[in-house]
Amino acid sequence: MQKKKQASRARTATYEKGQARIEAILDAALEVLIGQGYKKLTLRQIALQAGIKVGNLTYYYRTKESLLKDLLEKILSTYLVEMERIVAASGDSPEDGFVAVIEYLIEDLNTQRTTKFFPELWALSNHDDYTAELMENMYAAERQVIEKLIRAINPELNKQQTGDLALFISCSIEGMTMFVGAGKKQEDTLQTMKRIACKSFMHLIAKTSPSDSKRNQKSP
Repeated sequence: MQKKKQASRARTATYEKGQARIEAILDAALEVLIGQGYKKLTLRQIALQAGIKVGNLTYYYRTKESLLKDLLEKILSTYLVEMERIVAASGDSPEDGFVAVIEYLIEDLNTQRTTKFFPELWALSNHDDYTAELMENMYAAERQVIEKLIRAINPELNKQQTGDLALFISCSIEGMTMFVGAGKKQEDTLQTMKRIACKSFMHLIAKTSPSDSKRNQKSP
């Protein structure tokens, strides 16, 4: 019995050590991508940043693509967990939840991670199908949270309308990155942009009706 307990503890310790090493590798990859750009994101450079040998890194990640997949999933998970927490903290008001989520996403633009990390991936996704697919999956998951709030605010809207509105909102917020992100010339207008965005998006959701899509279908 004692030997079984010792073996179990050994497996647990090995697993925890492996998870800690993976986290350290992903954190190092993010630092390289933010500080040096995608062109410098090599397994060798990541290993150097993490303070380990390349052989140790490839034990966990044989390719840069598999590492990038886990990095994006980790970042997405962080966003989704925080967005769900914000919605839950808003109580029964979908309007409050929506505004809080939008404020969170816009405030996040003012971080070095978002200002530098995502544009690097946008550029890469233009000529790399794998990265483009990962990015699309990530943004789709984020939009699902926004769509759910839109439906709660205006239950009369159909699925197509809520999807279109969520996409427009996501596009609008991401587009701000190049103007009010960390270190950008209009950085000091971020709070103003946040207020305008929240008010505009809420007005758009409230004023959109099912008949709007019918009118659009009849347009030449």
